[in-house]
Formats: sequence, C-alpha cells, structure tokens
Amino acid sequence: MDKMYSIKIEWSAAYECVISLYAFIYEKERKNLPMGLGWKEETARMLPPDFAQELADERWEVLHRIVLLVAQSPAKAGVEDFLDWLERIPPGEIYERLAPWVETIPLNLGEIRDRSLSLLRRWNEHYFSKLEPRILGNLERSARELAHLANKMEPIALIDHATKGIWIEPTEELQHVVLVPQYHSAQSSVLDFYRGLATCLYPVADAAREHADPLMELLPITQCLADEKRLHILRCLAERPCTLGDLQKQVSLAKSTVHHHVSALRRSGLIRAHYTGNMNASYYSLRESFVEQLPQLLRTFLAIGGNTR
Repeated sequence: MDKMYSIKIEWSAAYECVISLYAFIYEKERKNLPMGLGWKEETARMLPPDFAQELADERWEVLHRIVLLVAQSPAKAGVEDFLDWLERIPPGEIYERLAPWVETIPLNLGEIRDRSLSLLRRWNEHYFSKLEPRILGNLERSARELAHLANKMEPIALIDHATKGIWIEPTEELQHVVLVPQYHSAQSSVLDFYRGLATCLYPVADAAREHADPLMELLPITQCLADEKRLHILRCLAERPCTLGDLQKQVSLAKSTVHHHVSALRRSGLIRAHYTGNMNASYYSLRESFVEQLPQLLRTFLAIGGNTR
C-alpha cells in the first residue's frame, strides 16, 4: 500500500479573493452558487463599467498557479499583504516556487504576474473588500474546526468529511494535500493536483449565515433523491464501486448525462469520487454516512420549523 500523504489546513482571505474572481469569470453552473443566480449581475453593477466589460472578455486561467503561490507566501494576513508580496518577488523566484509542482511554466511569468495583480487589486477594491465580514469569519472558523479534527481523523477521512465525498487515494507520488475553506464556488470543491501536491478548496455553503441552516444540507439531498435515474445510480453503487463507464451501461444514458447526475450526487454528499493522482475521478462509491445522516437532518429541520411557527 502507498504511504499516506500529509495534510495541511490553510486559511487566508487571499484564497477567497482569488476564488471569488474565478467564480465571477468562469463559474458555469450558476444555479449551484450559494449567492444565487443573480450574484454575477449584482456584482457586475458594483464594478466600474470598463472593468466589468474587461472581465467579461477575460481568459484568466491561472487560478491554480495563484493558489500555489498563496500557499507558499510568508505574507498573507490579508489580501493586500499577499498582493504586495507577489508584486515584490521577481519572475525568477516565481519560477522556482512553481517548478517543483507545475509541469509546464509559461516563459512570460512577469507579464502573467502583472496581469494577475492588476485584476486582483481592482477586484479587491470594488468587490472583495466590501464582502460581508461574517463570511470570512465563518471560513476561518471552519479551518480551525477542521484543524482540530485533523488530530482525530486520518487524512483521507478528513478530506472526505470536509468535501462531503472527495476521496483522495494515496499514491507513490502524492506527498501533501492542502485544504482551504471557500465560499464563492460552493457547492463545489476546487481540486487540483501538481505532482506531489494536491490543493482542495472545499465548500462552506452557509458561510454567509449567522447560524447553520439544516435546509442547506437537506435540500440538495432530497432534490437528488427525487430523480429515478439518480436513485438507480445509488443502487448500483450500493452493490459495488463503479467507473463512469460502468454506470453508463447500468442506466443506459449518454455519458455526459450520467456525469451530470453523478456530479449532483457527489456535490450533495451522497457518493464519493475517488481520485488517484489526477483531476479526473477514477471511480465512484456510495457514501454510506448519508443514509444515517438523512433522518437526523430531517428531524432537525422539522424541529426548527416547529419552534419558529
């Protein structure tokens, strides 16, 4: 058996600034965003028109590189601390910091750094610096709670707990996994592998709320269970782990449709996606814990509803 990797729980507002900009530019499944379908339109109105138009045309595909640099930065108490540090370091140092993890590094690192800084500084000024403080406070609290659990759980189980179903298998190459709480791309986790390192920005969907709302967990589960094909997929996975191809044969749907159903089941915490060293899930399995948690979630929701009537 391959040696188990080490795990580190990170938190900095710089991560959330990056992921919020990424969500604004690239998030395709707007219905899964915790902020609601109108978030992009509302946010665009907060931005200067020329900047909003610039972002509409942007092809900014360096999130993973920026995340790697945030993880390595000695100055990340706040967004400006990180951006000031990034501005100071020469392109050669950026290369040295990325080289152990990234297979292909562009030659124009200085231009990429300057472009990233420009976007992030304006994004921070017009949007992120005005974010509800409660969100960042709840993300920081999630990181503290997860760090406490890290003393009690194996790394592989801790990742499953944080992400509700991402199962990163140990491999000979994988040495470290960095877990970072994030809000703007919930319900999804942002997972990347770089040689011996994996980063996982896990969702905290209720970070904007003062108190946890059981409906936030209950609704995605019940919506998934109200679909015949998804129930069939769950029954297949209850019998044995399956690849996407296996499931396609079982439910007789197009591969893209099966992938859509599987993604919804994974986001809701009903199944596990098993990763073996790259960003494509190798196979899927039933996440048995949801069977035990569902009655408790329902009882908690109904109890809260009864107390507020």
